[in-house]
Amino acid sequence: MTKIDKTDIENINQLIKETKIDNVSKFRIKKGDYEIEISSQHLNNAITIPDVKPQVNKKNSEEFTETDNINQENIVKSPMVGVAYLSADPDSSPYVKIGQHVKAGDILLLIEAMKTFNEIKAPKSGVIKKIVALNSQPVEFGDHLIIFE
Repeated sequence: MTKIDKTDIENINQLIKETKIDNVSKFRIKKGDYEIEISSQHLNNAITIPDVKPQVNKKNSEEFTETDNINQENIVKSPMVGVAYLSADPDSSPYVKIGQHVKAGDILLLIEAMKTFNEIKAPKSGVIKKIVALNSQPVEFGDHLIIFE
């Protein structure tokens, strides 16, 4: 499950305030590419929710541009929906680090889906350029996980 930080709580409160929603019954927050879903128990009232776009700071916009220019063969994408784990357990070191050389078949990370841990293995040999997936964070099918040089 995604951890909600102080900024998320402030954003939620601001959305509720701006949209004047009463009796909120459900929230859904996804941080990667930012997604917000709000449900209210007042189904008779039409609620207009403003377009919520991710706030992209300069660093994030550089990262998006950087990944756009990378050969798609060098990007390891999530084969499933689940939660990504960069190490076998919280006390272990991560499977891979930036700059590390890996061989085809080496374990890069785990994705937990339906209480099952699935090993995501390197499709080819190479050097890890960037680790996009965050530890203990949800991933969707097709999300970028790791980028090779």
